[in-house]
Amino acid sequence: MQRRQGESAEESARSIENEMAGFLGAVLKDRESVYGSAEKALQPLMLLFDVALLQVFDMSHFGFQHAAGRARIIWPGVLLPKRPRPNDVFYVLTSNLAHAMQAFRLLLLHGFESQARAAFRGVVEIADLMIMVLADEDTYRAYVTSFEDGKASYQHWKKHLSPAVIRASLSKLEAGDRISLPIDLTPDELRRDNYAWLSRFVHVDYAAQVVAVHPSDPDGQSQRLAMLGNVGEISKATLAHSLVYLWISLLRVEKLLFQKHGWDRLKGGRSRHWYHYRARALDALFAAYLPMFWEVDPPRGLDG
Repeated sequence: MQRRQGESAEESARSIENEMAGFLGAVLKDRESVYGSAEKALQPLMLLFDVALLQVFDMSHFGFQHAAGRARIIWPGVLLPKRPRPNDVFYVLTSNLAHAMQAFRLLLLHGFESQARAAFRGVVEIADLMIMVLADEDTYRAYVTSFEDGKASYQHWKKHLSPAVIRASLSKLEAGDRISLPIDLTPDELRRDNYAWLSRFVHVDYAAQVVAVHPSDPDGQSQRLAMLGNVGEISKATLAHSLVYLWISLLRVEKLLFQKHGWDRLKGGRSRHWYHYRARALDALFAAYLPMFWEVDPPRGLDG
């Protein structure tokens, strides 16, 4: 290539540097521009997401604070394996959920909506697993069981912890202990619809990938330059899907923590007063805004 171009090695290297500074630099500058306007464009949905993220951070920090404490913050009074400790398990789950939610947020705000959708599947699977670890002692024990043999580990995961198994267990939980919502769907129906919607775009499909690389502007017009991401109507649809999933998941987590794991007993420095207050505020925001959002301004792609 150097001989064809009549360039020395140093000249070729400078050419590549110039291309990076010019062409790639323009692309990266475009990303910064998108991020600068995206958070405003996605309000007030992003406000709801950030309050939900704050609630997850609070749980993670609470787990970190009490990781070495004697008092259990989950599964009090239940005879469980000493290692890992239940408090550590809670911290690991909530921290992974916080990581996954932050990754989704960053991708969405930078205009990578399709990749954000794929990332939210990770949020869904961690949230579902966390619910069942809190709801079912057998799932908790399966989660903390590990094997050195790779085949045995895979078989254990497939039998007890795979997304399909966890979703089936969660469906039974929802059927036996319903949470009422001001939406014409049950939490179980919302979970199934949401996961199917995410999967349809994540799996390899030419039509879906064409849509993914031509994101729409806020006015609904698609971009022609496919390699650049953007924040538009489909970003709002993805964010709305994520919010309803987080809503029903955090409602379930709250109910389990206070009714099954006795968080109402925590006093003094371990009091969960502020967590409970934020949970009620978040629930009120979700209930007041999300149904209205769908009825008045349904985002494109939400039902498609």
